Amino acid sequence: MSTDYEALKKFVHDRMVLPDLPINHLDTTRDAIASIIRRFTDLGWRIVKVEDEKSRHRRHELTSPDGRIALSMIGGKVYRHPGATEQICRRKHLTKKMLDIALLPTPIGADFTANEKAIAAAFFEKMPKPVVVKPTDSGSSHGVTVGVTDQAGLSSAWQYALDEGRGRSNVLIEQFVRGVELRAFVVGPRVVSVFARIQPFVVGSGRHSLERLIEKLHEARSVHYRANKMPVVVDWEFLERSGYVASSVPNDGDIVFLNPFNFPSMGSFLVDVTKDVSAEIRNLAFRAKESIPFLEIAGVDLLVEDLDDVNTASILEVNTAASLDLHRYPTHGEPRAVDQDIVEYFHQVFLDTK
Repeated sequence: MSTDYEALKKFVHDRMVLPDLPINHLDTTRDAIASIIRRFTDLGWRIVKVEDEKSRHRRHELTSPDGRIALSMIGGKVYRHPGATEQICRRKHLTKKMLDIALLPTPIGADFTANEKAIAAAFFEKMPKPVVVKPTDSGSSHGVTVGVTDQAGLSSAWQYALDEGRGRSNVLIEQFVRGVELRAFVVGPRVVSVFARIQPFVVGSGRHSLERLIEKLHEARSVHYRANKMPVVVDWEFLERSGYVASSVPNDGDIVFLNPFNFPSMGSFLVDVTKDVSAEIRNLAFRAKESIPFLEIAGVDLLVEDLDDVNTASILEVNTAASLDLHRYPTHGEPRAVDQDIVEYFHQVFLDTK
């Protein structure tokens, strides 16, 4: 989720509108889990399905051809790291501490227990505004509030973070960092895929109403199987704050964002930028993965103002269970077979240690 429309508009204009980047045609999707299992099987690995009624994810255990290497698989996540690694990445304040130890750029911030609201309010007064408020232990983007500027906003964001956090989650108050949000997928020593999350938008023609432009957007998205299943959620209150109503006619070339969210479920665009991101930014994502003990495969979230300038980058999170399909089926740009990258990495580990 972002409120930095200057950086977003520049990205959209330069990398989507000017080159007339089309929405990818996608008739259907293929199961990443089945793809991973099939490839491991072809390479001689032993696969055992684990029955677990308590888990909503399919679980498997994988063993190398000679029995030396054992991997676990939950959904599409293949791993062999210990539980401590999982806990560090699951708890955002611990992730931030590991990133700080590695001298990596992160937003300024601090976390507080549920009983430390008064202390947090005092800390907030000295923070550069706006800020981001989120639970330290939650799934996906649940409980996250962006753009908090006053105590009233902090109070509601605080409660939302507590409501959505797991167990006794703390509340993290962080500096809002401007830029375009990227997800880098790191497999061993390689950054194999990077995409940008862009909230849904239309481009004014000077002739069509906003309502008509939105209709045309829905039509354009229908060619992409996943995008069609997750239509754009139009936030009219958000648009009204930007000066638009349904009958407004945006000027020719004006970029109008339709909601403040960059989640696929809200109709966001996923733009592959693997070849566009500088080597220095890719290395930053690799170093973020390396900062977490024993972690081999990760989704690293970054904010950057300029894809060519590492000095504009800041690391937000490191994820152990990053979605594979977001990379496999972007709405724009080249699909990336990250499922196969995972298999090839672990099989190479097996070959190198024989």
